[in-house]
Amino acid sequence: MKNSTKRVFKAIMIIVLLVAAYRLVSFVIDRVTSSGPVEEVKRIPVKAAAVRRIDMLSTLKLTGDIIGTEVVNVFPQVPGKIESILIKEGVRVGRGAVLFKINRDIVGMDYNLAIVESPISGHVGKIMVDRGMSVTNVTPLAQVVNMSSVEAVVRIMEESINRVEVGMRARIGVEAYPGKVFDGRVSKKSAVLDQLSRTQEVRIRLDNPGMRLKHGMFANIEIIMGSRPGVLALPVDAVMTGPDETKSVFVVQDGRARKRAIRTGITANHLTEVISGVDSGDIVVTLGQENLSDGDTLIVYREDESDAPEPQKAAAGEGR
Repeated sequence: MKNSTKRVFKAIMIIVLLVAAYRLVSFVIDRVTSSGPVEEVKRIPVKAAAVRRIDMLSTLKLTGDIIGTEVVNVFPQVPGKIESILIKEGVRVGRGAVLFKINRDIVGMDYNLAIVESPISGHVGKIMVDRGMSVTNVTPLAQVVNMSSVEAVVRIMEESINRVEVGMRARIGVEAYPGKVFDGRVSKKSAVLDQLSRTQEVRIRLDNPGMRLKHGMFANIEIIMGSRPGVLALPVDAVMTGPDETKSVFVVQDGRARKRAIRTGITANHLTEVISGVDSGDIVVTLGQENLSDGDTLIVYREDESDAPEPQKAAAGEGR
């Protein structure tokens, strides 16, 4: 009986010791696990956009002035006093129309009134004299401007003069018509450069239906140097230039940044042509790339998808 009781007591003690040992081991493991360092994956927020195919234009942007194709100052053939002014500023006159009458007003002589005719057809731009004013053969009386077609006059810096050729297309905008583009072509290049500014005068001829363009208007001008249809393009902001002038971008792949070397072509309207290094549909980082290293995990905000409600982590193959 005693031996049986001892065996039961030993069994109970063994079980108690095993449970205690299990609890002790579990407690130690929990403490070690909870006190150990936990590595946190850092996700860097960036803006990005897709590489896409577009038709690109290479342009030279300039400013200049609108002038009439013919601008003529009218002079009298004889001296005297202005007897009458037969025109008003802004009216259209034909070639040979009488603009002024002059009284030669010589004592002891009786002359008929001398007439002054318009040498061209056009609009009276400005009257420079008043009735009764004494004038000579070198006194300008008025300005007549032919505005049926006009020219945009620009001055091009010396380093760009060989890039512009007669016949090139141009697009002209004026402040009086916001958003309106007037088409023209380079019609003339000066044979010499201005010695002070080192610039060459270039004239662009354009039609003027409805006489909307006025002599003296300020013009924003784009001369189209060339066109590249269907080229791969990405935002200029995505391109990084190294110390050796090599260019690269960060492409988003599987939610990570992958650096790629690229070759670029022409640049226009905040976009750069890409000759090699990326494919159509690749997502490139446009803001925040200066803080990136190859392989960094990203949170991507698509700036070319502004209607997206929330920032999303780029998925594998996104945009391809």
